[in-house]
Amino acid sequence: MNTHSTVLDNASAEATTPDRILQTALAAWRQGSFVEVVDQFSDQFTFADHALGLEFKDKGRLTEFLAKIGERFPDAERKANTIFSSGDRVISEWTLTATQTEPSLGGRLRKVPICVRGISVVQREDGKIGQWSDYYDQLTIPALRGSDLVHRVD
Repeated sequence: MNTHSTVLDNASAEATTPDRILQTALAAWRQGSFVEVVDQFSDQFTFADHALGLEFKDKGRLTEFLAKIGERFPDAERKANTIFSSGDRVISEWTLTATQTEPSLGGRLRKVPICVRGISVVQREDGKIGQWSDYYDQLTIPALRGSDLVHRVD
């Protein structure tokens, strides 16, 4: 088994060959280019967000979901901490930081920091992403609990 492990100090680090598709998708995600993210997926794919219990197999629906996440958390930053790859499978350990605006006392709005750690498991098929699964604790993102975000794209 040929296993490769890369520890990234920053998101712009040079991607190794097995990680190139994942790195291209994540770079587009950081730039808010959700159509470009979804272009990295094969025509028959599965994207699963296990924390939210969502699964997408349609590129248009996945693009809509990613765009809604981008609208909800415009300052979100997803940093790949470690990437492991073996054959056509890539596992990325990541940290997501963002702020959530919520009402406070006196009718004022306050910004609450969010920090979530998770992993993505990506299976490459024929040079594209065939499966992508995200795992993290949904309870660490209060804005997603009972959110209409899930219901609007589901």
